[in-house]
Amino acid sequence: MSLKIACIGGGSGLSALLSGIKQFADLENGDHRIIDLDSLSAIVTVSDDGGSSGRLVEEFDMLPPGDIRRLLCTLSDADELAGLFEHRFSSNGDLGGHTIGNLLLTALTEQFKGNFPMAIEAASRLLSVRGQIIPVTLDYTVLCAELADGEIVKGESTIPIRENREPIKRVFFEPRENGKTHHYDVGYECKAHETAIEALVNADAIIIGPGSLYTSIMPNLVIKGIVDTIQRSNALKIYVCNVMTQPGETDGYAVTDHVNAILDHAKIPIDYVLVNNQPAPQEIMQEYVRKEMVSQLTRIRSFAEEGLAKLADDTEHLTEVLNLSKDISSLSAETMHVADASKVQVSYNPKIEKLEDDGIIVVEADLIRDMVVTEIGTWLGGAQMNVIRHDPEKLVTNLVGIFKDHSQLKDKIKEK
Repeated sequence: MSLKIACIGGGSGLSALLSGIKQFADLENGDHRIIDLDSLSAIVTVSDDGGSSGRLVEEFDMLPPGDIRRLLCTLSDADELAGLFEHRFSSNGDLGGHTIGNLLLTALTEQFKGNFPMAIEAASRLLSVRGQIIPVTLDYTVLCAELADGEIVKGESTIPIRENREPIKRVFFEPRENGKTHHYDVGYECKAHETAIEALVNADAIIIGPGSLYTSIMPNLVIKGIVDTIQRSNALKIYVCNVMTQPGETDGYAVTDHVNAILDHAKIPIDYVLVNNQPAPQEIMQEYVRKEMVSQLTRIRSFAEEGLAKLADDTEHLTEVLNLSKDISSLSAETMHVADASKVQVSYNPKIEKLEDDGIIVVEADLIRDMVVTEIGTWLGGAQMNVIRHDPEKLVTNLVGIFKDHSQLKDKIKEK
């Protein structure tokens, strides 16, 4: 019997996972296929508010199409048409930065009178997509992050680039209507999309990640209906940990920090954690460090200039300047931390981290590849950079290994 898999996440991480699953769709174990691609479900966060998606959200008051578009192209069997979907206009005019896929999803949503799931289904047929791509919610929301010092940062694209670099304590949603956030005194509960719940109920395996912890993965796991369903599910549950830390989200995080963040937000049982154990190329690691240090030092310079300007005027702003000094001190300490290249790669140390004590099986493997990506804004003169990402084939090869090992373990338990 082939496995029905539900994947949870967003962005490039989920795209890499689905790309690997697609490669293994026809792999057979005995007389059956290991993965049932037609029953595959990708449950996707819809909290993106930056770039092309953000502009379309504001202009058309719709759910952001960007992550959905990317996954449609990943699972498409119509390669040439999928490539056209991903075409991004390079002009400085109104179309600049938009992709054809985002615009088509917007047009389909209007055609179906605001029914986003119907727009996705129509695009899936057009691209010959196998499997289902499901928005985790149909509610219009704004992703917010509460920092350790109590400050609230609003907007998915704002969270990683915020000036206050205090660690993220939690993320949550506020409702959005016509581009505006509505504030509620009581906790707002985002409603899970029923199709997403159905996919989780029917899944034999639930894979969480990889992806940006607080802006791609966690927005799915702060929705009560999703969490409750995962808690009740008997499916195998696997978390794929990121291979690199992410500035503004997971600075200095180890594997256990990623897992604990998930468990703090959603007390869901995790059976396996898949972790990379291959060192990244040193020259690429140094580039990660360089970029983060430039960002840190730029913020320090900004705070210092603001403090000097306040002191030049009068002495009434001494308290504000002292607060700025604290920010500078905190950023300086962080800069020393990121100067160590090893701190930007996520690794597992079994002598210190004890996930096995919590009943979680940690699987370590070589999962990475280096690649060249285009930074957002390149169509307006941005740059390209080398990055470290999960290798789709390595990733799914190891996931298939977990499926087989878990199946054999269950068979042994039954024999006893």
